[in-house]
Amino acid sequence: MEWENYFKEAIDYCSVAQNASHNGKLGNIVIYNVISMSVENFMTSLLIREGNFPEHSSISGMLREIKKIMPVPEEFTLAVRFINSFMNFCSLEIVPEKIPTDEEIARMVGFATSLKDWTSGCLLPAVTLNAH
Repeated sequence: MEWENYFKEAIDYCSVAQNASHNGKLGNIVIYNVISMSVENFMTSLLIREGNFPEHSSISGMLREIKKIMPVPEEFTLAVRFINSFMNFCSLEIVPEKIPTDEEIARMVGFATSLKDWTSGCLLPAVTLNAH
């Protein structure tokens, strides 16, 4: 199933972000981008499994779509806003690049890990049911 591919990629990206944040071999901009890909793929997997291809590629847009179909932990909204505060690729103004600190990366990795756990709980029962 297509959602499973997104989910597996999200887990891989999350694992890379966790490891990279601990070993310091990648810069924080790279780790931030890997975290963003992980979060996007977790949300995409959930939406696709529920029969909704994401209307928007932004994580805040996807979170709004998910909230329409199921309850979402309240802290996810703040975490998504925090991650979005580092994005500037859609800005019409020239904005200096905001590089996350190690502490901010740790906060983002914590959210990606929480999202992984929550998404796993939403998706894996479907895998178990389909296996029987």
